Amino acid sequence: MAAPLSNTPGASGGAAPVRRAGPLWLLPPVAVLALGLLGASVWEPRAFQDGGQPGAGTASDAVVAVGRGHLGSGDAGAGYHSVVVLGAPAERSDAVAAPAAAATPRASSASGSAPARGAQPPIATARGDGTQGPAGAGTGNGGTAAAAAQAPVPVPPPGAPESKAACQLLLPRLPTVDRALCESTRLAESGAHSRKGLPLYWRDVFPAPAPAGRAGASATPPPPLRVLVVGAIHGDEPTSASLAMRWIGFAAQPARSLRQPVHWRFIPALNPDGMLAKPATRVNARGVDLNRNFPTPNWERDAPVYWQKRTHRDPRRWPGPTPLSEPESRFLHEQMEGFRPDLVVSIHAPYGVLDYDGPLPPPSRLGQLRLDQLGIFPGSLGHYGSVRQGMPVVTIELQHELRMPDDSQVRQMWVDLLRWMDTHLATADTPPAGTAVR
Repeated sequence: MAAPLSNTPGASGGAAPVRRAGPLWLLPPVAVLALGLLGASVWEPRAFQDGGQPGAGTASDAVVAVGRGHLGSGDAGAGYHSVVVLGAPAERSDAVAAPAAAATPRASSASGSAPARGAQPPIATARGDGTQGPAGAGTGNGGTAAAAAQAPVPVPPPGAPESKAACQLLLPRLPTVDRALCESTRLAESGAHSRKGLPLYWRDVFPAPAPAGRAGASATPPPPLRVLVVGAIHGDEPTSASLAMRWIGFAAQPARSLRQPVHWRFIPALNPDGMLAKPATRVNARGVDLNRNFPTPNWERDAPVYWQKRTHRDPRRWPGPTPLSEPESRFLHEQMEGFRPDLVVSIHAPYGVLDYDGPLPPPSRLGQLRLDQLGIFPGSLGHYGSVRQGMPVVTIELQHELRMPDDSQVRQMWVDLLRWMDTHLATADTPPAGTAVR
């Protein structure tokens, strides 16, 4: 790993000397030039400017597109089919930081790396006007705030008015979800609202306590994994919301034998404004693509350029005026900062593949969906979660935005996800409890 080439601000606010580890600093430029000879191209040439120049990054900021186009479609504006990122997330520019990071003290003057899995940063508290206060504001103890954010959301009783209201609102746009199934999910109002003021609903499913004296149970059970499942980030992909609703029912069933229990948090429809529009729209009521509105590194530089140059100002992919400009993306960002999921599952349609970003080996398949890593986009949830937060993000691309997969595939995707979680997320020294997942 090459040492950073840019000047790093010191504790006094001045610029620290450039550090170079012998000739190793030449590796990133040489690697990019070599890839260039093979037909690759550098996504951000300014990454090689001196760190003191406006808008400059470091050599490790270079993203090289090895194969352009989206799933071989030839549409160069769609994204990068495969990419090479030179440098670790810790070396990338912190020009656009998450709102909570501003109040987080750093142990050194160097750019901070993504938090380790399970780390609990201070929580950014939400104010009534939709903005965020400093991390830890409103509490005397950051750990207490983190524990509160990770506590299960209360589940409404069967037939609760808020659950019925959620179904009254969303049910007309949910393929293969009937009223009985919808009301059985017992969605609750989160307290957050969309751009048009519609409630954003959620549901927590917390693992039941292990029965006393059960064979294989340890005296001190491991803390549960935290998994965040998000559907309908794009409003014209209603099957993504339906899959999340179906999986709430699976999560609430008696758990299969896993090495570590799971605390699930479901947000089935992050973009109700787009989903309920006539016709439904990818973007929210302000015209912002929520999946381009997250504070990825250098968002203010890269997101507008990508939108203008790569998508040719496609209105369906406008990233918004600033990162986290929308109440829906702020709400999801708050969940990632406070709930601190060990895994994020983002459900989309209609490309019929499985995408993955993050530090762990990816799942090779979920049901009939095979792994085909699509690359990274400025402002996307996968980019933000993996690079900025250090979280694995599994992106499910269903085959159709209006037609659900059959019931066997809905369940097989769930079983395959649990199996991958048990292999790669469960605490390494936690013995299996009972039989293996089948």
